[in-house]
Amino acid sequence: MAPAFLRRPFRDASAYREYQTRRVARLIRHAYTRTPFYRNKYDEAGVTPDDFHELHDLARFPTTTKEELIEAIVAGTLGTQGGIESVSSGSSGKIITVTHRPSDTHAYAVGRFRILNMTGALRPWDRTLYVYTSEFPARSLLGLYPSRFVSTLNDLRDSIRRIRALRPRILCIYPSRLLEMAAMLDAPSASALGLALISVNSETSSPEQRSAMAEHFGCPVLEEYSTEELGWTATECAFRTLHIWEDMVRLETLDSDVDVATRPGDVGEIVGTNLHNFATPFIRYRQGDLRSIHDVTCECGRTFRALEHLVGRKNDAFHFDSGSVSPAYLLDSIYSLVLDHSLPISDFCLLQETRNHVTFQFASRRRDASHGLTQAIERHLAPLFPPGVTVRAHPTAQMYKTVTGKRNPIVSLVSRRQLETHHEPARI
Repeated sequence: MAPAFLRRPFRDASAYREYQTRRVARLIRHAYTRTPFYRNKYDEAGVTPDDFHELHDLARFPTTTKEELIEAIVAGTLGTQGGIESVSSGSSGKIITVTHRPSDTHAYAVGRFRILNMTGALRPWDRTLYVYTSEFPARSLLGLYPSRFVSTLNDLRDSIRRIRALRPRILCIYPSRLLEMAAMLDAPSASALGLALISVNSETSSPEQRSAMAEHFGCPVLEEYSTEELGWTATECAFRTLHIWEDMVRLETLDSDVDVATRPGDVGEIVGTNLHNFATPFIRYRQGDLRSIHDVTCECGRTFRALEHLVGRKNDAFHFDSGSVSPAYLLDSIYSLVLDHSLPISDFCLLQETRNHVTFQFASRRRDASHGLTQAIERHLAPLFPPGVTVRAHPTAQMYKTVTGKRNPIVSLVSRRQLETHHEPARI
């Protein structure tokens, strides 16, 4: 499997389309015969696995949403018993548990290698450091390609000390956390870390930001786009093309208003099919992000299509009189709160309304959110913010939406008012 996966991005485009067709056909048949959720959904739409022959036939099958799949997982109609579980970090504000068969993870391991190897030969002894939400299940491949983990919630000065001690070749980190790190290190100190590649993920960042960070740290800073639901989705190459991993996922873009495929190059809602998850199938899954898809001829030699024009969710930093708190830190703090304390929260939005007031909007899995639950949330969230900032937890079924109607889990009205006042480009 590994040699084929390593060669496939450079083969003729017809090869990956044939591969996608075979995988999608197998996945649809598996989902229809093994899961009541998809069988009922396809029966209602009047389609069966026999209606899929070519990739364009996917448009005949209904899309799925996170809300639907959460309900199906809770109801036990998605066939997710056993296997390896992972939890969505809540980048949309909604938390979902995803199950993988052990046999499906081989492709994920190869996909991870390709991401880390985007700029050249990754040597078997090179270390990778993840400043991230949670640790990967495996720290190495039979002792080769070792990786280490540091929580995003770790004190950033201590994280810098660990980088200096471990001397990793590759650093994987949230863009906002990298910007905070750059503010603590002058360019010579940043370059002295000896990094060969920085991979940024989970938040949006602009090409200008990545170029500035690349100059500051003395190495390429490339975007990686992935989700728990769709897996490895796209990665930026050395020539700044964000290539879709066509052998991991089949991506489409839809006009959300009429559910019709957009024309090539037009911005639409990302809809994806994970080609390797047969435990929790994600077929025509509405990702919620807005992008365009292009056919490209790239100098790197990869033939996979490219993603451009991200118009998806963009979380805000929270600004206070005494300083700022990054969205990465806030998102992972909530993620840790919900999971470590097993809180019955299915949806949330952390909203900074003023410099001195923060509201945590949340939906509870229980019929009524208890007073004790709201107090526990407030108690755990208060230390994230400077003294004098009021934090209130508010159970609600209607989370805050931006003026464009998008759902962001971390929103600062203070940041947005500042941008509107100064007419600055959006920042992380």
